[in-house]
Amino acid sequence: MTGHPVRWDGFAMEDSNGRQYRYRVVVRGRISERLGSAFGELDLERRPGQTVLSGSGRSGLEAVLDRLHELGLEVVSVNADE
Repeated sequence: MTGHPVRWDGFAMEDSNGRQYRYRVVVRGRISERLGSAFGELDLERRPGQTVLSGSGRSGLEAVLDRLHELGLEVVSVNADE
């Protein structure tokens, strides 16, 4: 990421030039379809031993992390994608 000021907009971030950054949250374990419905507005990619949540807009990053914690899911990493 650049050193420019950044504005939060849900799961996406926007720098002072209006460029958007999306976030990916990697969780240990595979989130089932049923449990995944708790993250309806996000994309879920199931991989061996982990699930990747990504998206933009409606669900704030902090709210998603809080929800993962409440469900007892272990966050492995949080990454910004340009």
